[in-house]
Amino acid sequence: MNTQKINELGGKITFDDISHLNQTAEPTLLIDDLKEDLFQVSFPLDQILDIGWYPEFCKDGHFRVVLISESNWDTPIHCEYAKNWAELEEVLTNALNKLKK
Repeated sequence: MNTQKINELGGKITFDDISHLNQTAEPTLLIDDLKEDLFQVSFPLDQILDIGWYPEFCKDGHFRVVLISESNWDTPIHCEYAKNWAELEEVLTNALNKLKK
């Protein structure tokens, strides 16, 4: 996780169950730890970045990264998916670039 960029953008990590995972292993080998609630950050201007695995505990699942504004979970500003750790970093960067400043 690019916590340096998150901090630079004024983010405050409010939930983190992803950092302790072995991010050199294929995600499907960690399936017992892959759940919907993995990571969440609050940003200025009432924005939230949320990362989870969907469907949780499913080897055919994927990471989902969403950027929410003003608690509107039904209509995210940005939503993107990743199947592995490298893709997750790219998707996270894409979401961070969509933050309102």
